[in-house]
Amino acid sequence: MENIIQQFAENIIPELEVTLEEIYLKNDGGLSKLTRVIKKHIDNLGQAIMKYTLEELDQAIKESQERKKRWVVQRSSDEKTIITEFGEVKYTRTYYKSKIDGSYAYLVDKYMGMEPHQRIDKNLESKLIDLASNYSYAKSAKLAVKEVQLSRQTVMNKSRKLERIKYKKQSEEKKEVAILYVEADEDHISLQDGKKTISKLVYVHEGYEQGQGRNKLKNVHYFSGIYSNPEDLWLEVADYIEENYDTDKIKKVFLSGDGAGWIKEGLNWLPKAKYVLDKYHLNKYVLKATGHVPKLRFELWGGINTLDKTKVKRVFKKIMKKTEAESKIKAVRKSRQYILKNWAGIEAYMKDKDAIGCSAEGHVSHVLADRLSSRPRGWSKIGADQM
Repeated sequence: MENIIQQFAENIIPELEVTLEEIYLKNDGGLSKLTRVIKKHIDNLGQAIMKYTLEELDQAIKESQERKKRWVVQRSSDEKTIITEFGEVKYTRTYYKSKIDGSYAYLVDKYMGMEPHQRIDKNLESKLIDLASNYSYAKSAKLAVKEVQLSRQTVMNKSRKLERIKYKKQSEEKKEVAILYVEADEDHISLQDGKKTISKLVYVHEGYEQGQGRNKLKNVHYFSGIYSNPEDLWLEVADYIEENYDTDKIKKVFLSGDGAGWIKEGLNWLPKAKYVLDKYHLNKYVLKATGHVPKLRFELWGGINTLDKTKVKRVFKKIMKKTEAESKIKAVRKSRQYILKNWAGIEAYMKDKDAIGCSAEGHVSHVLADRLSSRPRGWSKIGADQM
């Protein structure tokens, strides 16, 4: 180990001197250049220390009396390469045969938690998958480790290897809450064959709490994917609630969304659920209906805010009388149908003091659109679902 540290110092000091001279005399590169030089040597040091540590452990296992009772040496000095965040680490290890069941193993790999044909360290795998949620596969590979050429196929395979987690148990004891909030929305994404599909997003939380400068959702948990059958999605959500909450203590579950059929399907799966119309989409349809008659917009909101359904219908009649263009007539009719069809969801929001505003549109942008649809990109169904 001392030799490794000494070699590190011998390599880095001359290059640092040259680099500092270039920065000082030629104003070349500054802090960024200095960072690159230091990181290169730190990565080299990391590779050397990992090689040394693995080979020392391999030798210690080989000399162990406990090992000799259960394993027989088959071969020595077999080489393996593992790609880490430092870069490629090449080391040699010993191959053994079990005296008990006749199985074979590289014991140093086994003790290090490495699988037989593993090429990439699991920390680096996690980093690749995390990067892939924000960047293209190719760019994720470049950002994850500079000195090794990883293919976009490698990143894609690591992403797809993930199994969907049905639910996440947050603690041993089920939490007791009186109210749960479930919000849902969707994002339209492009597929590689030129078609479109929908990626659904549902998240469960316990309301808002004060964050740094703004409110944030309390104990939020996300579910997302293409889910051609909405029942599969709501089964996951129901399982999560059942595993993490004492459902006997829950008095209300507010399900918020834009009124889509797959969202309302959640009412059949969630205990004590009450549907609440997302006010963002309600406002969108009010604007569509009154864009050409802004004075009637306030009158329409007056009917909605006082839950006067008769007044809302009367205002729509006034709007229709002032509407001439065929395309606009269709928009007004669609808005009227949407508002009246979701009237129960409007009432739930207006009448129940525990109902809160839905932030699904913002979450779709942050959780899905940033990676899936905001840039011109085509996805396979598997890739989009995994993201």
